[in-house]
Amino acid sequence: MEFRRTVQVTAPVSQVWALVGDIPAVASCIPGLHDLKQNAPTEFECVVSQRVGSVKANFNLHTTMSDLEPEQSLTAVSKGRDEGLNSSVEATQRFVLSRNGDGTQVDIIAEFRVTGKIATFGQRIIAAKAEQVTVETLRNLSKLLEERNVAPSS
Repeated sequence: MEFRRTVQVTAPVSQVWALVGDIPAVASCIPGLHDLKQNAPTEFECVVSQRVGSVKANFNLHTTMSDLEPEQSLTAVSKGRDEGLNSSVEATQRFVLSRNGDGTQVDIIAEFRVTGKIATFGQRIIAAKAEQVTVETLRNLSKLLEERNVAPSS
């Protein structure tokens, strides 16, 4: 399944791109992400817990960022399993950044493949959940950048 979405972030491209190197900050913006372990500057492992319908999934994920074009684009590839649900997920998300006034436009092209028990919920439900988590992450990143830009009063 695939989805495409455009999201506006209220920070300049340079600040958005700087987060690529700050995996813990980005991880703090992803709903349901915990137990982060950074293996390399562009590689990490984590657990992502999400409720899909009446089922709670806990995917152990391995993510690698590649195709890094500074201040332009990157690709994140995640693969993982939920042993309890005997389900797996593979996701490829391409993020393209462009200047939009004082902010940044982020175009997202994402492909997800889910197998196992969790796949019984249907492609539409899973795609909607994946899109919801991705968009919420970018909104949280935008809020994080806004908070970082608030300078203390002198």
